[in-house]
Amino acid sequence: MEFLIKQDKQLDTGKKYRHSFQWFTFEEENCIFYVRHKKEIKLIESKNLWSTMNVFFLKDWTLEMNELTYNIKSWTLTACQIFNAFDEENWWFYNFLPYLPTKSVEEKNTLFQKLWFNIELSNSPKWVLIKNNEEHNKNLIEDLDIKWKIWFLFGLILLYWKFENKWEKLSAIKVQLPLFGQFLSIWDEIKNIQNNLQNEWIFIQISENIQWDKHTYEITSNDYELLAIFAKLYLPVENFSQITKREQAQEAIDALKVFLWKEGKPELIEKIDNSCVKLLQKI
Repeated sequence: MEFLIKQDKQLDTGKKYRHSFQWFTFEEENCIFYVRHKKEIKLIESKNLWSTMNVFFLKDWTLEMNELTYNIKSWTLTACQIFNAFDEENWWFYNFLPYLPTKSVEEKNTLFQKLWFNIELSNSPKWVLIKNNEEHNKNLIEDLDIKWKIWFLFGLILLYWKFENKWEKLSAIKVQLPLFGQFLSIWDEIKNIQNNLQNEWIFIQISENIQWDKHTYEITSNDYELLAIFAKLYLPVENFSQITKREQAQEAIDALKVFLWKEGKPELIEKIDNSCVKLLQKI
């Protein structure tokens, strides 16, 4: 994993320069970045980078497509089991979805059927209840496998979604998760997931909105690598034929390859072709 840069001892200024890209902060000795700015590829020294410039970052793909469906149902159930309580009258534990509109129950059940998930929602005086026919007991913090974190987020989208799309183009995901009382501690696990994903250079943004005793926590992302995974998982329901950010990134990558060809850097072009390339904007 690396930024696409040029290094030269003659560039040394004796200083390190602090940068923040997509909520990732690091220090770097003066070097030259390959930058996309105003739809042009430029070479900019580290000391001269400013906000809104996009730098190129190369990484391995986090997940192969053939890994996507393995065990996904199990971790979607983890999202279903966030909220639980004990019914003292009937002497049983149950899972529920707080603040979910009752009119959404039929829509969600149809969604689960299309995905072949053994999950069923029903209305009751105790919120919307969740029934599933599979034994499941997993803890997010116990295992940091990145696949499971991604599947858990997919489960949250199914329950507290939405996909932001238009004409089969997927631009972003958004989850609005209502938390309260003892369930507020779940937010620490969400932050843990954010850190795990960032370690793999996959970016989600999280924020909170507090109104009286109700806390709504929002998770959003337009990271094209993550969106491509979710689009693949959601295919039985809807076909997102295009990922907006991936298209925009590909346009920049194509321009970069032309630039590198003129520079006589075929080895970098080959490296780009075998990597997941992202544009990270300086903030």
